[in-house]
Formats: sequence, structure tokens, C-alpha cells
Amino acid sequence: MRVERENIRGARGEAGFSIIELMIAMAVTLIVMAAATTLLSSSLRSRVRENQKSDALADAQRALNIMSRDIANSGFGLDTNGIVIADSGQTSIRIRSNVLNVNSTATDGQDEDVTYILQGGNAIVRYDPASNPTTVSLASRINGLQLSYYDYSYNAAGTLVTSGPNNTPTANTGRVRITVRVTLDAVGTQPATQVQLTSDVTLRNAPFMLGRY
Repeated sequence: MRVERENIRGARGEAGFSIIELMIAMAVTLIVMAAATTLLSSSLRSRVRENQKSDALADAQRALNIMSRDIANSGFGLDTNGIVIADSGQTSIRIRSNVLNVNSTATDGQDEDVTYILQGGNAIVRYDPASNPTTVSLASRINGLQLSYYDYSYNAAGTLVTSGPNNTPTANTGRVRITVRVTLDAVGTQPATQVQLTSDVTLRNAPFMLGRY
């Protein structure tokens, strides 16, 4: 009986974990939890970045599409390319078209006298005095707008003469290049990046373009 009791006490003494084993297990658990937390945090930052990128690019693309549509119609019903030279440059363009009444040279109707301008360095604004509201922000998460102008004409010998890109338009401008830049902020270990969207718009109502048909 004495031997059996000693064996039982010995078996009970060997059961469970020692303090050192518990400390090692806790350390391993903490390391695994820290690694999982870091991975989750990185995934969340990547998701935020992608959402910001998608929203910014969607804004820029929408502005680019609307600008391209209006600029392509510039000069409709007029005997010019429709660009108001005095109000146009690298970061703004004013275009006129007679889309509502081709029998008159007046361009005072809605969508007939439109100005696009880079405002505050980070927003593209559309201004139409005949619309309500007159001012609409098309994109507010951009970092730059660049307008370049290409001229087309024939010289005395009947040879096509091209010029561009120019910083300002002329009466011979027949194509406009719109460049929108979007900068995505750095998130975590991912550095800041810049995305550039470009649209080449032909002024199909410009005198040179109409003269080709």
C-alpha cells in the first residue's frame, strides 16, 4: 500500500505545466497575435488606399469625360472653333457653341457658354451662367489640370501645317489635350504615387475640321 501511494503522489507531481513552460507558451501566443494584428492592420490600410484611389480616379474620369464631351462640341453653329482665347490657357478653357439655336450666333443658353477651370489646385469646376447652379465641382481630389492646344491650317501652297502642343489656343486650334493628375497619399509602407489621365479631343466643328469634309 505504501508503494502504491508513493506512485500516486509521483504521478500527481508530474501532471500540468511548469511556470517556464507557461511563460514560453504565452510568449509564443503574443508573438503570433502581434503578427496577426500587423497583417490585419496592413490589410486595412491597403483597403483604405484602394478605396481612396478608386474614388479619386472616378472623380477624375468623370471630369475628363464631361470636359471631353463639351470641348468636342465647341464651335457648333458658329464660324469659329468656339474657344474664347482670352479666357483659355493651361488650367482653364472657355468654350462656346450654338447648340440650342443654330440660326443665331447668340450663345446665351444652357450649355452654350461653358468655362472649365482648375480651382484651388485640387478641383475642376464647371461654370455655366445659364445653368442652375451656375458652378458645379466635377472633381475635388485631383492635383493638377493641364490643357494643351494643337493648331491645324493650310499654308499658301496648300500644305497642312500643324503646331503644338501650345499653352494657349488660337483661331486655328483643332485639338485639345486634357491631362488630369491624381496623387495618392502614402499609406503604411506604400509610398505616394501619381496617376495621370489624358484625353485628346478633336474639335469637330472647328473650321479646319469642317473644311476637310
